[in-house]
Amino acid sequence: MNELKRQAEHLKLARLLGCSEARVAALQISDVEVLRQLRAACTAMLFDGDRASLQKVVAAARLMPAALNAIVAEKALGPVLGSRVAGMLPPQLAVDIARRVPLALNVEVTLLIDPRSAAPMLRLMPLEIVVAVTREVVKRREYIAMARFVDTLTDEQILACMQVLDDESILRIGFFVESPQRLEEVMSLMGDPRLQKVMAVGARRDLDLGGAVLMLLSGVGPALRARMAEAALTHADDRVGEHLIETARRHGMTDLLASLGAAMQPPTARRLQRLLASTASGNDPLS
Repeated sequence: MNELKRQAEHLKLARLLGCSEARVAALQISDVEVLRQLRAACTAMLFDGDRASLQKVVAAARLMPAALNAIVAEKALGPVLGSRVAGMLPPQLAVDIARRVPLALNVEVTLLIDPRSAAPMLRLMPLEIVVAVTREVVKRREYIAMARFVDTLTDEQILACMQVLDDESILRIGFFVESPQRLEEVMSLMGDPRLQKVMAVGARRDLDLGGAVLMLLSGVGPALRARMAEAALTHADDRVGEHLIETARRHGMTDLLASLGAAMQPPTARRLQRLLASTASGNDPLS
């Protein structure tokens, strides 16, 4: 599990600093918590350094109508400065400006905005803007950026976003979500048919999403974990459940699944135990 968490932290830090994962890995920091602290320090350095100089812009924006602010944001500030200012504005004013600027600018600001200050504004953002931005951000495969806001968006906004997120994107975003509690809440919003589709995508060898599935399973509570495992084990394609067990074995995480049988239907629990026994004896169910 630490290996997967370390990989996620490497990727998040690399995305923040605009460098390759290899450069972050070269730091040879193995402690996941130290990597998180380093990312938090880098976030503060990048976003807090220019706050004092931007206060004049924020003060001026408070005095101008939203329509004029939108013109200034688009023509003068641009995405970088606009993202810094947006997080410092009163939330309703920031939303009023977002309603008036082009979608392309909202997308760029979303990718650059300080996640620590974005929460009040994002919770007020109209569903149509949230969904439109989500659609564009996912097209760019900016999964880390999307994951930053899972903790922030309301359940209503999350449900609306799920309608435009494909199953692969849900797994890739879930790999980077910070809060286990919020991850549990979001995954619980899915019905069993959607969960089964997500688990099936996680079993596709060409996508290499086994690690993302395990991160999701380890990040939620036992009841939801059992529900997710059962979705894989009852899929019409037997290989979905087999892939889950074999991926857990390869990452040394079969214990994560071994205790779930009591929360499953008896036929599914028996299949789980058979597959676990098969991997324990050295037989690969995927071979």
